[in-house]
Formats: sequence, structure tokens, C-alpha cells
Amino acid sequence: MARGYRAKLSVTVDPNLYQTIIRHAEKAKASKTRLARLAKEGYQKMACEDATDAEAYLSAMSEILQ
Repeated sequence: MARGYRAKLSVTVDPNLYQTIIRHAEKAKASKTRLARLAKEGYQKMACEDATDAEAYLSAMSEILQ
């Protein structure tokens, strides 16, 4: 993604989750946008790790099933 580019993401969440996000943002003195950015980075990292794990598990299962 080019530097300075912004992508808009809209999601619908449970009202309780939204309130939790607001409380954490206030405690951390961070904006909702900052927390959303950190969450996005975390989920992207987890997705890469999950894909790597899935490939390893599939490979192991293939060996077991042979």
C-alpha cells in the first residue's frame, strides 16, 4: 500500500463490543482510529501465522494419511 493511502473499512459490531472499544480508547488516551489500526495490524499478522500453521498441519496430515 502506498504511503499516505487510506482505506476505509466499515463494520457492524455488537453494541457491547463498541462500548468496550470506547472504554479502552479512553483509558489508553488513544483514538478509536488508532486502536482500529493496531487491531488491523494484529489480525493481519495472525492471518499470516495462521496460514503458515495451516500449511504445516496439512503437510503433516498428508504424511499421516499416506
